[in-house]
Amino acid sequence: MKSWNIMSRVAGVLSVIGALAILIILVVTVADVVMNKIFNSPFPGATEIITSMMPITVFGFLLSTQIKKRHITIDAVTVRLTEKWQTVVKSLGLGIGVYLFGLLTYLNIPMAIHSFKIGDHTGGTIAVPLYPAKIIIPIATGLVAIQLLIELSRSVRTLLLKESVHSTPVKSDDIK
Repeated sequence: MKSWNIMSRVAGVLSVIGALAILIILVVTVADVVMNKIFNSPFPGATEIITSMMPITVFGFLLSTQIKKRHITIDAVTVRLTEKWQTVVKSLGLGIGVYLFGLLTYLNIPMAIHSFKIGDHTGGTIAVPLYPAKIIIPIATGLVAIQLLIELSRSVRTLLLKESVHSTPVKSDDIK
């Protein structure tokens, strides 16, 4: 229960960051359109700002989406399985997710560190820093990997507990 509470709070913080990025995109887009229509001059750096905010919007909401189970699931096959096999398939999917998100985290950490060290920024009229977007990616993928690991452990524990309940031998005295 404690891990769920911590992850929910972290997801809330990341969601606020993602929402702020969407707000920035909105304001910059409106300013760009207004300046272009009224002053016949586009908002300087609008494309660069929007481009650097996009990963923050996507990865900001990733953990919250996983925790709330708001992602797309296709269960046309799994609904036909028994509860035990549904749990097995779910565990397998969670294991694959842990591996893939762990790999994404592992591969993106060096890029984020390098981007921060060199002060990576966009080219163009205004230099917009890219390292915030490159830093949030391994943070978000790492947190999703941890969340998937938590869910995997719960799924395996459920599977093992149900196995132990069903596999207890029945005594001859219990049969009537």
